[in-house]
Amino acid sequence: MKKLFYKLLSITQLFWVFLVTAGLMTIYEFLKEIYFKGELTSWESHTITIILTATFATLAAFFMSSLANRLVKEAQKAHCKVEGIITHIVDAVIISDERGIINTFNPAAEKIFGYNAQEVIGHNVTILMPEPYASEHDGYIQSYLTTKIPKILGKNRREVRGLRANGEVFPIDLTTSKMCIDEHLMFIGVIRDITDYKRAEDEMQRLRQTETQLLENLQKELSVATAIQMNMLPKCYYLFPQYPQIQTYGLMCPAKEIGGDFYDAFALDDNYIVFAIGDVSGKGIPAALFMMETMTLLRSIITKPKKFATALMKINKSLCQNNDTNMFVTLFVGLLNVATGELHYSNGGHNPPLLAHKNEPFEILNVPRNILLGVHDEAQYEVAQIQLQEGDTLILYTDGVTEAENDQQKFFSLERAINVLNSTYYNSKTLVNTLYNEVIIFSENQVQSDDITIFALQYDPSMAIYVDNNFFQWTDDLSVGVHEIDEQHKILIVLINRLYEEVIVNNADIDIIEEILGDLIDYTIVHFSFEENLYHNLDYSELETHRKYHAKLKHQLLIIQRKAKENKYLVNNELLMFLKKWLQHHIAVEDKNAFLNLTISS
Repeated sequence: MKKLFYKLLSITQLFWVFLVTAGLMTIYEFLKEIYFKGELTSWESHTITIILTATFATLAAFFMSSLANRLVKEAQKAHCKVEGIITHIVDAVIISDERGIINTFNPAAEKIFGYNAQEVIGHNVTILMPEPYASEHDGYIQSYLTTKIPKILGKNRREVRGLRANGEVFPIDLTTSKMCIDEHLMFIGVIRDITDYKRAEDEMQRLRQTETQLLENLQKELSVATAIQMNMLPKCYYLFPQYPQIQTYGLMCPAKEIGGDFYDAFALDDNYIVFAIGDVSGKGIPAALFMMETMTLLRSIITKPKKFATALMKINKSLCQNNDTNMFVTLFVGLLNVATGELHYSNGGHNPPLLAHKNEPFEILNVPRNILLGVHDEAQYEVAQIQLQEGDTLILYTDGVTEAENDQQKFFSLERAINVLNSTYYNSKTLVNTLYNEVIIFSENQVQSDDITIFALQYDPSMAIYVDNNFFQWTDDLSVGVHEIDEQHKILIVLINRLYEEVIVNNADIDIIEEILGDLIDYTIVHFSFEENLYHNLDYSELETHRKYHAKLKHQLLIIQRKAKENKYLVNNELLMFLKKWLQHHIAVEDKNAFLNLTISS
């Protein structure tokens, strides 16, 4: 179309030159007749006509020559511009004819492919292609020439492979188009070497994979840390099954994978227990490490009732040493005489607990105003004392409860927490779970910003009369020689006896039976896990066999638990005898054989 346009434009220009010349000649003839009035001879008239015609012809020729020169200059200028672009463009430009023969190979192409232009011009473009592209190329061209349907012409760039002079195959971005030069079809390929880009892309992919692996490893390590931290917290509904007059329950939900909150509860002797709650400054791993240090100090320092009075002072001194991170912890610790209900307690900057007497609302416990721990190594900590009565309930909590926010940036508040507790059935597990659920509902659309920890303790000395150890008694011949394992076995025996009392003696409601049975099963699973870790650390060769034994029994216990929920009468004397015989077999046969084999192998 462009060629036809320029051709018509040239004919039009010649036609106008002809018309102008003819017009001028006509005007000349007309003026000549008017001016000379026929007085010129034939020779004079022809001479003037010839001279004037030659002048007009010369002017026309000059005009056409000027026009031609201007067109030539414009064409040369355009050619130079195109040639300059092709020469200096950073991408390779390769022009080939309809047979695939190369006739243009710019300097960028020389640099990319490693050929001089003269080495490839006149050769088929397939010289620059590896297989299978080389074998398929001529077929692509022939298909286009036959069907006029382009497959890649005029399409967006695509990634293919190129072949260098040295035989190296490398990645390229290719964009192809067509044009007509002197009525000959030509193909233009614009090529960019993306070797460095692909290397960078591969390196980025490698780095991403490395980063992913590092994150996975970190997540695994964080999961282990989380498991270690959670395992440090007391488990089981009845933390003190040997003291039926004490009912406790605790819950800790960290804001991150691991947190700085904790609660603890442990027995000192036959009459005293210790319970505590703490909140470490900060979040994440540093807070968790400081929390573990605090818990370790708590248990290592308070080993006897008489050491309680100076415990916080000693814990504080230890925490202040080498505390370059300037971390601190708020801590409430209580020492309870389970026989008399006498409670000694000390508070290191923590939220005061809530106390409710039987059938009365919760109130804030009056606590000593002591400084938090880890700040000043000479700090002193006052100890207070109260007398717990039958039915008294203590609620310990961290500020993750009272300072939980909702969408309107309002706090859950201590007042709201007290109202929730006052409207809840006085059962330690129910109290803790209800308060926690209300906090979650209150701040449902907000990301948890702080660890949430709640611990409840109820004192009811009347429950002590229900203990009956005659059903399943601990004897010295049941000892396997490992103190931690023996203590866990004793707790399981106490739980079985407790279940016996409620089922056989008290004919208790299904809720109580489910709770005790659930605690028995939960503690059994904890015990199994402890045993397996111990065997693993001692390189016990029969660990897998013992683990399968545990897995089989866990499965049986979970089935019993499910069926008991459906029918409370399934928890009967027959089931209790099964549990008793199972635990006797577990202790006297399975565990004794395991520890005997460990002793022999060592």
